[in-house]
Formats: sequence, C-alpha cells, structure tokens
Amino acid sequence: MLKLIMFILTVGAVICAPQPEKLPVLKQVPAEVLFRVSENSELVLECATEDMEPGVQYSWLKDGKPFTPNSDVVQRDNEGTLVFKKPAKSDQGQYKCLAKTDLGTASSRTINVRQTYIDVPSVSLKKHKPVEGDVFKLDCAIPNSYPKPEIKWLYQSISDSSISRTILNYRIMLSPLGDLYFTNITKEDASPDHKYVCVAKSPALDGDVVLAEHIIEDIVPGGPKNGELVKLYTSSDMTAKVGDVTMIYCIYGGTPLAYPDWYKDGKNVNNQPADRVTRYNRSGGKRLLIKDTWLSDQGEYTCIVDNEVGKVQNNTIKLTVVSAPQFLKVGQPKLIVKSGQDFTIPCEAAGVPAPELSWSLNAQRLPSERAALEPQSRGNSSSAELRVRRARESDAGYYGCRATNDHGEVYSETLVYVQ
Repeated sequence: MLKLIMFILTVGAVICAPQPEKLPVLKQVPAEVLFRVSENSELVLECATEDMEPGVQYSWLKDGKPFTPNSDVVQRDNEGTLVFKKPAKSDQGQYKCLAKTDLGTASSRTINVRQTYIDVPSVSLKKHKPVEGDVFKLDCAIPNSYPKPEIKWLYQSISDSSISRTILNYRIMLSPLGDLYFTNITKEDASPDHKYVCVAKSPALDGDVVLAEHIIEDIVPGGPKNGELVKLYTSSDMTAKVGDVTMIYCIYGGTPLAYPDWYKDGKNVNNQPADRVTRYNRSGGKRLLIKDTWLSDQGEYTCIVDNEVGKVQNNTIKLTVVSAPQFLKVGQPKLIVKSGQDFTIPCEAAGVPAPELSWSLNAQRLPSERAALEPQSRGNSSSAELRVRRARESDAGYYGCRATNDHGEVYSETLVYVQ
C-alpha cells in the first residue's frame, strides 16, 4: 500500500509539473505604435502569451503608473490586448503590459505610443520666369509632422492631375529640406501646361499632401555663362543611426554640369551602383547614399566638384554614427531548473553610447545584491550576467534584462521555473 501511495504521488507530481512548451511567456511587442486622431481609426496595443494560456491576469502601466481603461477602450477576451475605439492625443505615452500567472508577473518591453500628424498647409500656385542657364530653386517647406514625411516632386498636367510623373533628372535635385534645385535652367524646364508639385506622404493621412505648386511659365534668354560653380545645398555635420539610410548632399550648379566625387577620410568612396555606399543613385553624384549605416561609416566625408571650367569646389562634413541598444547575448525564453541547482542568465548589449543594463524580477527592479552582478562596460558593449546559487522555489519567476541609451531600449525576459 505504501508503495502504491508513493507511486500515485510521483505520477501526480509529474502530471502537475508544467512542461517547457506550456510555460506562459509574452509575445514580443513593437517599440513604437502610431495612431491617428479620427473617427474611423483605432489604436491597438497587443499583449498576449504565446499559447494564449487561460487564467492569465493582464494589466497595463502608462508612463509608469497603473492604467485604467475608460469606456472607449476594450480589452480582448483571453488576452491583454487593448483596443482604443476613439484614440485621442491624451492617449500618447509609454505603455507596458503586465501578465500575472501562477509563476509570477511577466512584463512587455516599453511601447512608445505616439499620435501621427501633419499640419496641412494652404497652398497657392506660384509662377516663375527664370533666366536661361541660371541656377534656380523651387521652395517647398516641410510642415510640422510626426513622423517626418516622405517628400517627392511631381511634374503634373494642369488640366488633368492624374497625368504626372516623378522628376528624375541629373540637373534637378531634391534637397532633404524639400526644396527642388535646378543646377541650370533650360527651355525644356518651362511649360504653361504643367506644374511642379511638391507632395508629402505621411501615415497621418491617406494619399499625398500637397505642400507647394509652381509653374515655370517661360525661360528668359540669358547671355553666355562663365562656367563658375555655384553652391546650392551641401550637408552640414550630421549624426546617423546604425541601420538607417543616410544621405550626404553636395549640390552645386553651373554650366557645364558637374558630377561630384566622394572621399571618406581621404579614401575614394564613389564605389559601384550595387554597393552599400555609392554615389550612383540617379543623382549624378550630388548625394552619397549609405544604404545601411554601420559604425565604421563614422568619419569625415568630402565631395570634390569640378566641371573643368570653373574653380574646383569642395565641402567636408563630419558624420557621427550612434546606435540604439542591440542584444549580443540574452537568456532563453524559458528555463527549468531543479531545486538546489545553480542557474545563470546572460545579458550583453551593444550601442553607442554603451547601454545601461538593469535587471527585474516579476516586473520589479531586482536589487543587485540579490543575484545580479554589477554591469560591466567594454567599448560600446555592456554585460550583466545574472547568477543564482542553490535555487529555491522563491527564485522562480520572470527575469528581465533591459538595455537603454539615449537612442532606444531593448528588453529580454526569461521565465525560470524551479521544480
């Protein structure tokens, strides 16, 4: 009888012990969620465990304080996902989802919730009659907006706006400020039947937003040009982020047309069209394109402009490269350890500047004397390995490592079950 009882207890313990695939962990959430303020839009903040386990109690923090939904916010059944039926500007903030389970409290990363908007300007058609061969600029001011809109210029029929084409011409160049530069005006640039339209694409609105409209009615005949190069727009010292597209501009006007050459720290970086860094991007060399920015791209960039007639021109800028934190090493999402066993959870992240690391347990900051080693920094990386000796049931729970710097945040969480 005693053996039978022991067998039943053993089998019961095995049945009750959670399986690795059944341990509830949260799905990953985005770092940023944008929303519109309009009658037909919704704001959805997703939060759920990977297997949609029952019995999980969800709650939210907004800007570090408990968030209580109002009548316009619905929480989906069996998950923590919030649906804002009528999102308002006041709904902006930093949100964090908490999921209380039998094993502890899981936490999502911080979700930055922001309203997307663009101030639509009042536009009047402007008419011009530039001098043939001169440099020229069509203005287009980028309005207040978030995020920054995508700007493009169209050559459009006045009688039928559906007839238009994007402007692609080595003589005509869009600057990052939105203005359109003509390195020298020719008769083919004028037409009383067409207009130049600057438009913005923004997630705040459907379709294009018209920012400026211009007509070049006619070209005034000009005398012979001296061939001197004219500085129209060049980039100033700038900061780029790892992983982003970076463009460095060097727009000079004059006749004949010049095709700038590019150097980084004195080394030629013109490269080829398919290369990551190249001047061959349908700009006639007037911009250097870095398709995917690396830390090694930091340095001094010089464009040299020579049309073989006027005086050679050059412009140098300093490019500083920063990086949001990125994990180099993190713990596995689920970890089962035996009582009395030691366990370790790694956490290493890189960024520029080097990120600060912090540990949490069940969504509460973990005192360093409890289990976490003091973070160590080396170059652009930081590490803070967590070690627990002789694990007890009280050591079970959700251990989170957060890495932050001025340019972003990443978060990783490991559910530890002690059996």
